[in-house]
Amino acid sequence: MRPIGGAIDRALRKLGLDRDVARVSAIDAWPEVALEVLGRDAGVTRAVGLSDRALVVSVPDATWSGEIRLREAELLQAIARRITTDLKHIRAVPAASGRGPDRPSDA
Repeated sequence: MRPIGGAIDRALRKLGLDRDVARVSAIDAWPEVALEVLGRDAGVTRAVGLSDRALVVSVPDATWSGEIRLREAELLQAIARRITTDLKHIRAVPAASGRGPDRPSDA
């Protein structure tokens, strides 16, 4: 009798879901990767999703967007050291503006 873990791994690979699981793991790895490559101020960035083979990262302004573009190769290498993934790009998007759960009101 074979362990069920092996059967699950084979099923995930056959369905292509192993790749998707690895990509999602990149979101979890982002805070550590950003800290390593971009420094402690990188806490203003946040991995928010995936699009094709790109990790989508929310940034507060154009300066951070430019920094992500300039350091993309380093960021991807840092991710690859932590997880096996086929991500090829990091796409910076503007952070949501206005009040929300992460932005308290001025009142």
